[in-house]
Amino acid sequence: MPAQSAPKMTIALAMASDVPANSTPKSCAIHIDELKDGERQYVLRPENNDLFVRTGRQVIEACRLNISVDLWMTELTAMLNNVREWAGAHPAHVHSVYCAPKGARVVLFFMPPGEQFDFDLAEQLADLNRDLLTRFNVGAVEVHQIPWGERHRFLDLDTSWPVYGEHDERGPHHPVEA
Repeated sequence: MPAQSAPKMTIALAMASDVPANSTPKSCAIHIDELKDGERQYVLRPENNDLFVRTGRQVIEACRLNISVDLWMTELTAMLNNVREWAGAHPAHVHSVYCAPKGARVVLFFMPPGEQFDFDLAEQLADLNRDLLTRFNVGAVEVHQIPWGERHRFLDLDTSWPVYGEHDERGPHHPVEA
């Protein structure tokens, strides 16, 4: 398989107060120390102007996984498309799905149609989680079942991605599309 060139990425400190928000960061090496910078947020901006916010610990974990950010995003997109297809095949049990980064983990929030805990869905999610962990190289993956009506208690809608079903219009992200 021929080597593909990775898209250019710009990494900038998310909280850099001395850089105007509308300026283009200069190319320079960014040093991330796990002890000092593990919780600091970094913004990754590929040429298509998508924005990805990762902590220093997440960037280091991606390096430990020995994959590039580009490959990780490819794996994540494939995993989310798989989740969307899976949810679409289980409409009686799944009303909506969101994805949210939590530390070095990818967390998927499944919401059943009703407000009650769906024990059948819980069993199916355990199998799905096992499948996702073995098929996709994205690091730690967690699945949670939460009630749709209380999603705001469990989920930051401004930083999460709608993957399937009904979703709120707020937030910077759009549903995952194949």
